Amino acid sequence: MSFRCIAAALFIAAAPPAFADAATHHDTATHETSIGQQGDPAKIDRTITLTATEIAFDIKNISVKADETVRFILINNGEQPHELTLGTAAEQAEHRQMMGEMDMDAMSHEDGATISTEPGETKELIWKFGKAGAYEFSCNYPGHSESGMTGPLLVE
Repeated sequence: MSFRCIAAALFIAAAPPAFADAATHHDTATHETSIGQQGDPAKIDRTITLTATEIAFDIKNISVKADETVRFILINNGEQPHELTLGTAAEQAEHRQMMGEMDMDAMSHEDGATISTEPGETKELIWKFGKAGAYEFSCNYPGHSESGMTGPLLVE
């Protein structure tokens, strides 16, 4: 085997981790879902504050306009972690299944249309809504949504 072949093989063997990291890096600033994308903090149209307790949100339904940028503030006044996830019914069901399969220590996450809070914590999610439709907001920690920590999200 020539020196060039060996050098090329070593380069290729060493390259995948660097390329894989670049390919799988998740930039949430541009994250899009079926209902929109993360919004620009300089272009907020309004703020919606939700308070989470055991096991409920203080808001039962949400209505927004297509192309509206909303700052969601999630205040966790409960004794357990809670999250706010925006999505279709199918996305919520998939997220609930994923949460049910996770180790409790790994459940806190921030990804696209989801923010997680610990007891006593407050976080925000800035979201620019896309097309009109009927969606849901939910806390998908195991058992929370099933106990009523969910509601309709109408994009008009």
